[in-house]
Amino acid sequence: MKSIPLRIPVWGLVSFLILLPFFSVDAEERASDETRLRRAAEDAERQFGADSSMAAAAWTQLGEIAMATGRHREAENALGKALIILEKRLGADHPEVAEARTRLARARLHVGQFQSARELLEKTVQSLERSLGPDHLNTASARVNLARLLMAEPEQRAAAAKAMEKALPVLAKGLWPDHPRVAEAWMVLSRIQFALNKPDAALESVVKALRIREKTLGADHPLVAESLRERGHQLVVRGEFAAAEPFLRRSVEILEKSGNAAPLELAESLEHLGSCLIGMKQRGAAEPLLQRVVKLREGALDKEHPGLVKVLNDLALLRQAAEEWAGAEELFRRALTITRKHLGKDHLQEAFILGNLAQVVARRGRAEESERLFGESVATAERFFQGNPLGLSDWLANLGIILHKEGARERAGVLLRRAEAVLITVYGKDHPQVIRVSRAIQELDKPVAGTVQSEPVVASAPRSDSKPIVPVSEVKEVAVGPARGAPMNLPLQQQPYVITPPTIVPLEAYMPTTFGKEGGKVPVVPAGSRPAESAATEKKAPDKEEIRQGAVVHLSCFGSGSPHTALLEAKMRGMSLPVYHKPVKNGTFDCVFVGPFATRPEAEATAERIRTEGGVENPMVGRYARGE
Repeated sequence: MKSIPLRIPVWGLVSFLILLPFFSVDAEERASDETRLRRAAEDAERQFGADSSMAAAAWTQLGEIAMATGRHREAENALGKALIILEKRLGADHPEVAEARTRLARARLHVGQFQSARELLEKTVQSLERSLGPDHLNTASARVNLARLLMAEPEQRAAAAKAMEKALPVLAKGLWPDHPRVAEAWMVLSRIQFALNKPDAALESVVKALRIREKTLGADHPLVAESLRERGHQLVVRGEFAAAEPFLRRSVEILEKSGNAAPLELAESLEHLGSCLIGMKQRGAAEPLLQRVVKLREGALDKEHPGLVKVLNDLALLRQAAEEWAGAEELFRRALTITRKHLGKDHLQEAFILGNLAQVVARRGRAEESERLFGESVATAERFFQGNPLGLSDWLANLGIILHKEGARERAGVLLRRAEAVLITVYGKDHPQVIRVSRAIQELDKPVAGTVQSEPVVASAPRSDSKPIVPVSEVKEVAVGPARGAPMNLPLQQQPYVITPPTIVPLEAYMPTTFGKEGGKVPVVPAGSRPAESAATEKKAPDKEEIRQGAVVHLSCFGSGSPHTALLEAKMRGMSLPVYHKPVKNGTFDCVFVGPFATRPEAEATAERIRTEGGVENPMVGRYARGE
């Protein structure tokens, strides 16, 4: 038999290259996959033009790879190219363009372009309101992302709370009140409320999230551990260490028992438990936990990743408290190097670390260097808060109060008087914040009544989603007199944003009205486990035409002709799942489905497998009826 040569057209080769999934963990394989994707992008541009959908898909994949490997500027460049192409092809209000904006916003946050990221997310919400409506699940998800960003700015936290108040009812109605995504929204609202100095409301919200997750996911699910960690963290910040400890220990236990727990999640729980133990004056027990946090993050990230800065600062404070000045200085300098590398100069986090380092250098007898470092710290904060005098006054007042407590009365006086002058200009002399700062200044003139041995503030900077600095209005007392060996724990400003690129959820025209309402419960499937016991995986799936009524798993909707449809279908076929797509909105969109299944539990078990093994966010189970 004569062999037939295999001829693959160029466009077929490009498609094949783009369809190559990026699942490789090995760095060498990952680099190889990235090279092929880059070649795919270049081939697509040559064959179809720089504005082709194939090129947009390749640039998106490259951007996501760069994000996953910490090369955020490369990611920003690639995702920016993808967005430009998609806007030209689909229009500014297309849902797929909204997703591309969100991805680019996430990249820009990592390179410090906060304002640009905020504008992208605001534009995303506005475009989805126009294209899908204010009560669509996609619009609600976009509001959640915007709220996560806004809560990092003190003056925008009220707006963040309003965004969440709009999003939560939509999520609860479009899904169901006990859906895990509703629990996630309660978590975000809790953090915003906590940042707004509403601790009771914040605790109530996190308890709601915890109850939903325990009910729908089971008591030992990693997301339950996250809620426990947040509840414990809020109690720690309130100074209720004994009450916080059981929640934080349970969070750690759940993650340690879970065979597939993310090391970064475990690291965060260990870090908060360490902070709690420090607050309970159990520093010896806390230090090994923080050292373990460093190893986990170095293994999952790298030795110069910005996620290490906070824990290095905390370990340095422990060494400082033990008067191990050389060790403390080494750790502070390492944290400072990482901060400058990733955030550049003039970032508030740099100012905090410089202040801590100045105190250690002073203890080591290098007064001139300490004065220089302290001056750099204040100058950095001034540049960071340029155009925001209230933010600067808050920072100056808090630093002044800490320095007063440390015994650096002269430095404290300079800072407190500068803060007082700004606050009086804005609020007048009778405002509570002005009065508190004035009282702190009055304390400076009192004679020192002996040494005050103060315990260090809990050696844990505020979480990324809590307040970066403590408002003056929260300071109750100012300790008087020098504090021997007490570390100046200046809180760190972390990258405070977790932006989740939204998977396109079902369009309103197709979303089943009975979605999520059958009993209001989700069967518990342990995270990471293949549902091999379910009928959906043990038996051969029945032919689509054999099922008249049942359930289906909805994955995403894309613009007609989008390469993302083929990408997603190829991934599902690779998992041996029955997949198909259906045009909606008169052919404007293609929606991708897995199934159908004869029963809802089969579909739910498969949805869990798609989420845990396929990496697809938020697969949704809905009613299926042939012919609809």
